[in-house]
Amino acid sequence: MPAARGSRYHSRVDRVEGIGNDRVLGSRRMPAVAGRALALLLALALCAGKAFAWGEEGHRVVGGIAERFLGATARARVALLLEDDRLADGERSNRHSLAEVANWADEIKETPRGRKRGSWHFDNVPLCGAADRASYCAGGRCASAQLERNIAILGNAKLPLRRRNEALKWVVHLMADIHQPLHAATRGDRGGNALQVSFFGRRDDPRFGPLNLHAIWDVHMVQRLVREKGGERAVVAAPIAAADKAAWERASIPEVIGESHGIAERFVYPALGGKSPCSAPPRGVVPVAGAYFATAAPVVEDRLRRAGVRLAKVLNDTLGDR
Repeated sequence: MPAARGSRYHSRVDRVEGIGNDRVLGSRRMPAVAGRALALLLALALCAGKAFAWGEEGHRVVGGIAERFLGATARARVALLLEDDRLADGERSNRHSLAEVANWADEIKETPRGRKRGSWHFDNVPLCGAADRASYCAGGRCASAQLERNIAILGNAKLPLRRRNEALKWVVHLMADIHQPLHAATRGDRGGNALQVSFFGRRDDPRFGPLNLHAIWDVHMVQRLVREKGGERAVVAAPIAAADKAAWERASIPEVIGESHGIAERFVYPALGGKSPCSAPPRGVVPVAGAYFATAAPVVEDRLRRAGVRLAKVLNDTLGDR
């Protein structure tokens, strides 16, 4: 494979529309199919009470949008890197697209190596009090640092294909993660995981258990948005203005974190009640329904679209096309 280029993912970011964000910053193997089915069931059981950034639908949408904007060289190199892609259990995945591998980093969460990398999925930037990166990203164990690290691995053509394959999957996943507002902010509640909610009257999810604010931003609002828009393909295929694409591509990774943090600060928490994101959290189960969703849905769609465009920019820069 020809030498890949280094990433040029930098510069400034435009204002977040509609939110007012001015702050930029060893035994016998069982048959493969049965083994994968059992692994999936175990993962679902272990994941009760947990939610993953954007959920499966959101990550696939981001991967699908990115694929629209890949240049020919980057597309060919992605295809090569995914040619022998593997699942968490080491079996061949037969996955050949960014959308198909976008959830791999969540699929390995309950494996020993996945548990060691749990903090890679977020930057817990405090909403209230000092935002000390040395604390919330100690030792580089946060999404923004690991995204930068894996972009560098992906772009190093001297490294083994297997290592670069996994770096690609981390890049696809983490670029989406950092666009989720509650993966870039916390007010002492683990990014909304400790704030209990209902969503359009629904209190529990069969997979994740009792709903919390983080879960509905990860999964349930995306699912509802996708249904209302006519499915994942419709969301992926929706036109993106050239001016928006060009503006979004100028953002650096820290600036994306700043965007997401600003949305959490100005909307995600205050819209639940309270004068500021640092107001005392509502007591009990907070109902989230029509009015909140009507404002949140365009924000969710915008974040997915930006993530897809920016992912394509990173891959084009890193794997050969400008």
